[in-house]
Amino acid sequence: MGRFRLTLILIFLVILVPTVFLLFRSWEHLGAEATFGQKERAFLILQMLNQRIYDDLAVEERRSYSEYRFIRAVPMIGGEGVTLSDLAHYPVRSHYAGMIGYFQMEPDGSVRTPVLPDGLLEKIPIENRKEREGVRDRIKTVLVGMKFQNSVAHRRVTAYPYVYTFSADSLKNTKSGRDLQLNSVLAKGQPFAKRYETPSAKEAIVFDVESDRLSTGRQAVVVNGEQLAVEDQGSFDVEIEPFQARFNQDNLVFYRNVWRGDQRFLQGFVVDLKQYLRNMMYKELQISPEEMVLRLEFRSSTGALVSFCSTSSSGDLLFSSPLQFPLQDMELAAYMSMSGRPPGSGLIIVLGFTMVLVLSAGLYGVYKTTASQMRASAKRQDFISAVSHELKTPLTAIRMYAELLQNQWVVKEEKRQHYYTMIASETERLTRLIQNVLNISNLERHRWPVHLQLTNPRQFLEEFIVKYTPTVERAGFSLESIFEECEEEIYLDRDATYQMIMNLLENSIKFAKGFEPKKIQIGLRVRRDGMMIFVRDFGPGIPSAEKERVFQEFYRVENEMTRRTSGAGIGLSLVRKFSQLLNVRLELINANPGLRVEMHLPIQSSL
Repeated sequence: MGRFRLTLILIFLVILVPTVFLLFRSWEHLGAEATFGQKERAFLILQMLNQRIYDDLAVEERRSYSEYRFIRAVPMIGGEGVTLSDLAHYPVRSHYAGMIGYFQMEPDGSVRTPVLPDGLLEKIPIENRKEREGVRDRIKTVLVGMKFQNSVAHRRVTAYPYVYTFSADSLKNTKSGRDLQLNSVLAKGQPFAKRYETPSAKEAIVFDVESDRLSTGRQAVVVNGEQLAVEDQGSFDVEIEPFQARFNQDNLVFYRNVWRGDQRFLQGFVVDLKQYLRNMMYKELQISPEEMVLRLEFRSSTGALVSFCSTSSSGDLLFSSPLQFPLQDMELAAYMSMSGRPPGSGLIIVLGFTMVLVLSAGLYGVYKTTASQMRASAKRQDFISAVSHELKTPLTAIRMYAELLQNQWVVKEEKRQHYYTMIASETERLTRLIQNVLNISNLERHRWPVHLQLTNPRQFLEEFIVKYTPTVERAGFSLESIFEECEEEIYLDRDATYQMIMNLLENSIKFAKGFEPKKIQIGLRVRRDGMMIFVRDFGPGIPSAEKERVFQEFYRVENEMTRRTSGAGIGLSLVRKFSQLLNVRLELINANPGLRVEMHLPIQSSL
């Protein structure tokens, strides 16, 4: 059995190891697919962000340089008129979320804003002047904090498109062999470039109205009913460069150089960085944070600026890439936490558990069936050995006594009678053994014919004792009867009951040999709820662990090679089969000393 168990364990491992390997590879594949899918989604978000940056800035790129003043000249029927700039409204109107305000930095470094009249228009009455001044002061604070007066180079800039190509190195954190390339839509469109405007004479004059250096002149401009005289410096082309951007942890400044002759103006606007990015992610791109397993992080060379979606600060970096011009100094990094299970992993777990369970159950079933067959085979071998021994012993004795009598070697009549008695006893013993084998065969094949007849249990037991006492006495035991009064009759299968009691007595004789006192008790107890027949010996009893096993077919407490008692190991098994057939309850009780076997007759058997 040990070798058989080892073989099954090896078979289990041989099947289990590749199965676990395949499941593990499937798990890894699901993880790689999930990672690749999230990376594709992050690339799509990057593309949408770049397109949104381009679209938002395209609106500002179309603005005329003159809109960055409080007033501007516009074409009207019959000529040109002066009106408020579109940027002069308060609160500030803009498609940029988090807009703080627009500004224009003069060639001398002073900062002005379209929401507040300045220069010659400074004394014009206007609503919300205090709040408008607050906008200007806040813009000044941001520009000073970012050192625009000193560090912004006077250089000409041309915007350029980005083509985002990711090599295999960018995929080092994924387990997929596929490569990704994402070409920005901007590469196929028109990039921002330097452009020129040719303003009218009046538009040029109006642009200079808010400059302190202009106080008198030959041209008149009417603003809110007040006529202002300004100097006519003539009209010339204005060169407008593309927007650039600078940012810090809190604010984002878009600015452009405007060249008016040899004069440089800095025009632009200031937005709240975090509000702008949050609005672009959640509202404009309509990304739901509840559905995201990624952590998207905007960062600069100095560190992280703002994070979105996942609240986890850990995770593997999927990729990082600079944003579209002019935010090329800002990167978008995508992280994915690998701690969770990949989508579809539940099926892998269920499949793996089911496969292991089925494999284990199958091999366990094979083991139990084979072990049972091997045990049954071993018991049958023991049975054959025991039956052979049990048959050979009485046959040998019968042959020996018969030869003695046949050859007339026994002279004394008394001895001849003794030999005749021994032949009869051994013949009876041989008959019982053969009968037991036939009975157990019939019971296993359900061929035992049950014949119930009304019987008085006490009379039945008395008849049994009269018939069986000589056999018990020849074995050196005395048979003691303990019967209670019983006038009732019950339905009994006399043959089956006789076989049960006889086998119990045979069992007591075999195992109580060598113990004192050498007697066996057979009794009858009558109760209201039924009747009980018992057989008791004064032998060694049965260990508690063996009480159920002794009823198994061919089972013997002793080892077949070293046993000291005779028998084929089918006596108690036959008793159990008869009890199941007749609905009789058996109970083994260690009587200290000896063993008492009780046969509880069913209540429905009583009349």
